[in-house]
Order: sequence, then C-alpha cells, then structure tokens
Amino acid sequence: MHIHTNPKSPCSNLTPESAIKEAIDIGLDGIVFTEHNITWTNEEINKLREKYDIIILKGIEITAREGDILVYNYDFGEIADLPYVKDIRNIVGNNPNVFIAWAHPFREFLVVGISDLGIDMDEILNREIFKYIDGIEVLNGLVSKRANRLAKSVCKKKNLICISGSDAHELDQIGRCVMNFKNKIHNELELVKNLFKGEFEIEYFRK
Repeated sequence: MHIHTNPKSPCSNLTPESAIKEAIDIGLDGIVFTEHNITWTNEEINKLREKYDIIILKGIEITAREGDILVYNYDFGEIADLPYVKDIRNIVGNNPNVFIAWAHPFREFLVVGISDLGIDMDEILNREIFKYIDGIEVLNGLVSKRANRLAKSVCKKKNLICISGSDAHELDQIGRCVMNFKNKIHNELELVKNLFKGEFEIEYFRK
C-alpha cells in the first residue's frame, strides 16, 4: 500500500522492477506504488503489469503542510507546490471512489515521545486535518510500534479507517506492514471500495 521507487522518488533505493520481484519472492499478491508528489501514468503501470504476474497499483504520497497524505485512485500528475490537506480534499471532492489517508502521522515519536512534545490527546484530536481525510496509516513499516499504537488509538477515536503500509525504500522493507483483503483486488477502484467497506485486516508481515 505504500512503496517508493527510484527515479520517481529519489529518496528510494528501489527500482520498480526490484520492488516487484521482491514482493513476488516474499509471497505478496500485490503492491501499490505511492511516489512522492507524482502519480504513475496508466501507460507506465500497464507496461509493468504486462511483464509481471502480480497486482500492481498506483497511488501518490503528497507532501502537504500538515503532513504526508496518501491518495488512492486519483491522478494528480505531478505536484510542485506544498498544498494544505484542505486543498487536496477540494480537488478530489466528496468522491466515494477516492481514498485519502494521513501517512505515518506521529513519525516524530521515533525521536521524542508525546510528553516530550508537550502535546496532549485533546490537542491531537482537535486538529483540522481530520475534516478532510478518510483514514490513517496506523501500521507503518518505518516508524516505531509506539508511534503506530498512537496512530491507531487516534484513528479509532476519530472513527476513521485504519490502513497499513510498509513505506518501503529498501528491499528488506517491502512487506513489513500489509493489508489482507477479503476480496481479490484488481484495480484502484476496487481497492478504494474495499477500503471504505472495511473488508480487510492489517498486520505486520515481514520482520
């Protein structure tokens, strides 16, 4: 649900091909490329789909002013500015075929804890960002379990949808956090529909 590849995401050491092969080798049924501020074109994705026997989908991770935002089933092309989450929602609208999630919302807890930041739960729960998102990434492969637990607690308190993603930039990061869907997913629209239905489970997969 959350994979970055080079050159579209320069911070990644993965090529699309290496990411796909690793996903196949460890037994995943599908992956989603979510590059930073750029969406794969249909033509590019289809070329990969023709070469590999695995479900390959595309999303995007947008660097917003309030944090990183994952969007599924909407083609933003390339984003050059630094939008607010409200701007992202205004572009997408109340489209039931698009899913917007806050990625790794408490990543800073790798370094400091909630008490060190002087933030309390009421302050977190009153943030405006919750007006514009559908879910929260509560299992992220690159943050601490403590940060993930806080994200899950906040997600449930706000009655949002809890999702999971490895946030892979290296081979051994692929599959750290996965989503097990009850139904077979063939495309981005089916992905979003199953997210809204809640017909899945999230889990740590690869140690």
